[in-house]
Amino acid sequence: MMRVLYLFVSLVVSVSSLARGSELEYDGWLHLRLWHAFNDEPEPIFIERGNCTVSSIRSGASVVGQNGLLQAHITELKNLAKNDGKYRLKAVARTSSGNEITFLTSVPACYLLGSDLEDVITVWLDSAAEPIVVSLSSPGPCSLENPFTNMWTTNVIVKYPDGGPVPDTATYIQKLEREREARERGEAKDNRSFLARYWMYIVPALIFVVLSSATNPEAGGAGGGSAQR
Repeated sequence: MMRVLYLFVSLVVSVSSLARGSELEYDGWLHLRLWHAFNDEPEPIFIERGNCTVSSIRSGASVVGQNGLLQAHITELKNLAKNDGKYRLKAVARTSSGNEITFLTSVPACYLLGSDLEDVITVWLDSAAEPIVVSLSSPGPCSLENPFTNMWTTNVIVKYPDGGPVPDTATYIQKLEREREARERGEAKDNRSFLARYWMYIVPALIFVVLSSATNPEAGGAGGGSAQR
């Protein structure tokens, strides 16, 4: 049983190390096609904004190519801001593994006006380096004025999930081995109470005492009757 447990824990450690190694060593690319909408209706009307290529997901190195906004787009953006509307972005992500995933995100339109069309696209990856979230943010502040430029200033950030603490399985296995060896040598400390350890001896002794007490009065009574006769 102890050997089976040791093998199981060792297998878990090996698989965990392999998974962490794959996450740290794997590098690939990621391509985003960007579409945006300036209308405030429930169904967004997307038009092409540009694209972004992350050449290395480990370093986050990226190249962004985007179209400048027409004056009509800036007017629509200002109308959104006046109505507390949100600028909506659609990102179609294609990875080096061949997967293609679509993400939707948004940001208050007034933030884009206040930051002069500066925004941040954050791509969250899982342990297999596949995108799970694409989010859009802008530093703001909120404004209803025309931006100083019609060109986007976009920063792309690639993030991995933080790894949790790695269990110290080696120390745990050593502890189990020491306990097993101590039991085999008879050196394992028994922390049970006195009754828990010796009940199998105490119970028969109590039964013997009870039986003895029950028979002794009869013997005494018989002896007294003989003396009277």
